[in-house]
Amino acid sequence: MDLDVEAQGIEAPEFSSDDLELTNDIFTVSVLQIALRAEARRLHTLLNEAGANADTTTPEGLFALLQQVATLLLDYSRYWTHVLAQSQTVNGIEDAEHVYNQLLQREQSKFSPEDSRNGAIANQPANSNSFENPAYTVLTLLFGTADDQPLFGEIFSASVLRDSLDDIRMMQPRYMLVFEMLWSPQDIHASFSEEELTAKYNDLVAIA
Repeated sequence: MDLDVEAQGIEAPEFSSDDLELTNDIFTVSVLQIALRAEARRLHTLLNEAGANADTTTPEGLFALLQQVATLLLDYSRYWTHVLAQSQTVNGIEDAEHVYNQLLQREQSKFSPEDSRNGAIANQPANSNSFENPAYTVLTLLFGTADDQPLFGEIFSASVLRDSLDDIRMMQPRYMLVFEMLWSPQDIHASFSEEELTAKYNDLVAIA
């Protein structure tokens, strides 16, 4: 469950149409990626604790974890800086798995052994000005559900991001299929400089 273990995130069951209570073969794959100021490192610890205590063997357990993560993100909204939101419907379980796995591999490919040594915060003097030398961490939520419509559209503002996280907390627990949670850099004391954030996560947009 540890977010720091080989970028694997939260282990979860594979997609399975046998367990769906819906009658169609439509699925939704969503990714929500949020960059935060590195001072929010306490969130990393709280997410690790949430993952360690979660029951990820059932849709209800996975949803409870996602709900808790969304709540924690709302609590840390003052640290948000950038966001990327993508949610798409897919016909067929095999295509949904393919899209999900592609997105997961894309995000895991951004991890490198150097991540834990690129710590802008860790390498700054204690009295350095974080506004002059901004540093960031990135949390990526990747999940698949049995919803027939995208869970959210593009997000550019903090208000829309709050609304989307609130909507996620109100999802149908039985629709939850799979969930991964990735923190980058993996070292809790490491962070990205602005140049590193732009290089690794160039799809992120600044939150208005």
